[in-house]
Amino acid sequence: MDYDLVVLGGGLSYTGLEILKNKGLKLALVEKDPDHLGGVCLHEGCVPTKLYLAEAQKLLYFKTSRLFEGEVKHIDLKRLKAYKEELSEELRKGILSLLKGADILYGYGELVEPNLVDVEGKKISGRYVWINTGKRQERPPEGYITTDQVFELEDVPDSVLIEGDDPIGYEFACFFNALGSQVFLNLDADLSFMHPSLKIRFEKMLKESGIKIKEKKDDASLKIYAKRRIPNSDCLKVDISKDKYGHVLVDKGYETSLKDHFAIGDVNGLCELAHASRLQAISVAKRLSEGRGFYIPPHKIPYVLYTIPMAYAKVGFTKKDLQETGVEYTEKGITLRPFAVGSMYSAQEASAYLYFDKKGFFLGGEVLFPFAWEVIGFLTSSLFGEFDINLLKRIPLPHPTLVEILNIRLL
Repeated sequence: MDYDLVVLGGGLSYTGLEILKNKGLKLALVEKDPDHLGGVCLHEGCVPTKLYLAEAQKLLYFKTSRLFEGEVKHIDLKRLKAYKEELSEELRKGILSLLKGADILYGYGELVEPNLVDVEGKKISGRYVWINTGKRQERPPEGYITTDQVFELEDVPDSVLIEGDDPIGYEFACFFNALGSQVFLNLDADLSFMHPSLKIRFEKMLKESGIKIKEKKDDASLKIYAKRRIPNSDCLKVDISKDKYGHVLVDKGYETSLKDHFAIGDVNGLCELAHASRLQAISVAKRLSEGRGFYIPPHKIPYVLYTIPMAYAKVGFTKKDLQETGVEYTEKGITLRPFAVGSMYSAQEASAYLYFDKKGFFLGGEVLFPFAWEVIGFLTSSLFGEFDINLLKRIPLPHPTLVEILNIRLL
């Protein structure tokens, strides 16, 4: 074998490769595009979308403040794009530094035989193979752009129509709305996973911010097709098990139907989140280097819908999950209305629901809060720590903060 491990795809697999490199394994990483090292997360997904939303949130604070006086500045989209590109380049350099000592082959790679990868005519073999090819967007209908192409824009459109079935459409709706565009949101994204009360509050928040829900504007200045991505598994020219969508099927060790071939990240369809991909890569690296990895059930991976001014987040079992499985549970509802921190963030409508089993152990929770992406970390730790309600009540949390409300209301 040429290598101990060959990796197809340069996404978040690098977190696991760093572990294996330090263990002395000979590694090869195949990436189609040198400017796309780091994958969708770094270039079109997590990093740029949250960067754009962070800037939009700053603008929104000024627009909605009762005390701010003077003209509210706009966002220079051209400068924001340039900053995004600078950040992406800086992070790519960081990845290259982490992978120093591994061979990086740029070009389109295919798994042509078990343990054998062809990179545009150059064949390399590996004792182990990781499939980390991620997902791609479909070609949009004529007159539309994809969410990836949003990051090429340099001017703020007067009006935006967003269609498709990917919940990320909600994030882009909030972004353009904060910038001053008239936004028409006509998504078919399923929000049934939300607690009914949170879903009502979520949609109310969007409407009150000025976003037009379930409305079309055929002559919008910009039309965005927010469609769920499809797996990049057509590069696998071997007999390997897939589902009907093309996801590569894996066991709890992320191993495919081919021995010593692993699929990690979005391509396996288990949990299409960057932090899940990172943990899967670390797990497989631990298995190869130490003989044992780990498995995290998808429901224990925190999920966030990064909207503004409030975001939705969940971890563990939701109300819908518990009702469908028939598990006996207790529900604790929480609202920010009686607390000063709710007024500080102009978020009196913020709410959360926590779920406990009949013995009082924490099963999961979902929140609609400002900075929900930070708050959900506390609930994730509580879930993994197997906390019960009595322990949750006693945890000291700083005052005044959003997260402290989650246990104050349990007293």
